[in-house]
Amino acid sequence: MNVIFAIGFTVCTAVLLFIDPDGALASMLAGGEKALSLTLKMTVIYAVWLGIFELAERSMLTEKFARLLKPLNRFLFGELPGKANEYVSLNISANMLGMSGATTPMGIKSIAELEKFPDTGYQIAMFFVINATSIQLLPTSVLALRTSLGSLSPSDIILPTILATAVSTVVGILLVKLFLRKKQK
Repeated sequence: MNVIFAIGFTVCTAVLLFIDPDGALASMLAGGEKALSLTLKMTVIYAVWLGIFELAERSMLTEKFARLLKPLNRFLFGELPGKANEYVSLNISANMLGMSGATTPMGIKSIAELEKFPDTGYQIAMFFVINATSIQLLPTSVLALRTSLGSLSPSDIILPTILATAVSTVVGILLVKLFLRKKQK
């Protein structure tokens, strides 16, 4: 697939350079500038959220939050070993706040913690489905991105996002519970 993309890009670029060299170069520079600007904006958004999570972890709020979500986690995952409950709780809460890419470090920590123990295939599958569907009550990353790009009404996406992610999360949970079984201890 990469070869096909590379060939297509090379052929199109060569044709554009012969037809309209000034326009082709201007478009490439403008596209690069937009990509760099977007990357910088997203980096700032993620840095803020990761900083908040680091403060929460250092102030022990993550442990309190994990205890609060333990009944929900027990229903979804069964018994979570080690610090997995804390990391899973953080990941789910970050996804609910719509922090998208900022949840990746907690997701990696969750899976790493679950993989330390035998027979956690069900928990890993459930975590993957919940993380992939990620119900979002407030899609903060998308709102910040829409605001930074000058949207006149960045919050128009809140209700459709809640509905779409709620349906996908419920369906995903039901499918995992239907097709995979928790190991009884």
